[in-house]
Amino acid sequence: MTVFIRKGDVRDCVLMASSTFLVFLSHSTLTFLAVILRDLAVGDTGIGIIMSAPLVPMLVGMFLSGYLMERFGPLRVVRAGFVMILLAHLSIEVTMTHFTGVFLSRAFHGFGYGIFMPASMVYVKGKLRPERMVHPFGIYASMILLPNIVGPWFMENLYGYMGLRGLFIITAVPSLLGNLLARLPVAGPTPEAREKHIGYWQLLQMAGLRPLILAIFTVGVVYGIVPTIMSLYLKINSIPMVYYFTPFTAALFTGRFVVIRLLDRLPRKALVTAGFVLMGLSHLWLIIFRTPQAAVLAGIVIGLGYSLEYPSLSVWISARFEPEDRGKPVALLNMVFHAGIFITPLIGGLVMDHFALGAYLGFLIILAFAAAAGMAGVREASDTL
Repeated sequence: MTVFIRKGDVRDCVLMASSTFLVFLSHSTLTFLAVILRDLAVGDTGIGIIMSAPLVPMLVGMFLSGYLMERFGPLRVVRAGFVMILLAHLSIEVTMTHFTGVFLSRAFHGFGYGIFMPASMVYVKGKLRPERMVHPFGIYASMILLPNIVGPWFMENLYGYMGLRGLFIITAVPSLLGNLLARLPVAGPTPEAREKHIGYWQLLQMAGLRPLILAIFTVGVVYGIVPTIMSLYLKINSIPMVYYFTPFTAALFTGRFVVIRLLDRLPRKALVTAGFVLMGLSHLWLIIFRTPQAAVLAGIVIGLGYSLEYPSLSVWISARFEPEDRGKPVALLNMVFHAGIFITPLIGGLVMDHFALGAYLGFLIILAFAAAAGMAGVREASDTL
């Protein structure tokens, strides 16, 4: 049995995956931004503030995305988010040397990301059969992170070769191509007008949903150091970024394409628990052995751990709702997840003012293992809320 619902859905999913990969190829170069900011003599607290700038606008964007999908459908919302991400990236070319300017560029980038993220998830899930959704959805979600195989390495070398002038124009080219490609997928059925959609407050009142929301927030916090300030931690310890980010993304991609397909029949709770354990072990290994060889292994382990977490929790939550009601649950999932990600550099920056960054890694290790233990009390047998 095919995993797609309708004829033509495979074409639309391939086009959406390709455009997402291109947009996030540009996005992945911003992983190196913390290093550039330090070269520009921005303090650790300032770096944390700038790297966390997308948080509030992103949450606002995700909140609005649920309503916009109900009115315009997910594909139009995806396209609008892509345009905003492109414009925000280009604007850094002008604002990079101004603290307030680069903060605003990052904030606008966060708003575009927030508009895009839930809509893309709903669009792809709407073309997949629920009973076979985890594996193909995991493949699509990996398109957001797969560019990390080359993005940070490319940015590091390009910055070393040419400096700041023209840097963010060149790195925006893939995003431009992704925006053009996003015009090709078919929108699908127009959302039907309904008297009442499920609300965010109703979602938060669902007792069966709260442990899953807390779990996805914890995933965001534990994983959040990777796309935000891990580059700075590696730089401090004289570890080239390629040793960590390339194995991480390769392991993530392998996990989404191969491992999760082999483990698809296991309980989702088991997959989420294993993911937390692997992410905790990755941080623990990197804090004990601060060498390029240790970075390779740490990147592989956290890539495998994270590859189990997000698709499993996302499908676990969205499968509890009818397709026409998934907009706000998926938006809430992403709001909480990305809040965890962008809180990381803010707290990390404050910690670095008083302690070594390794102290924050220690906190993330404890959090990951505590979350793994906490999953034992989460019910999975019933999908009732």
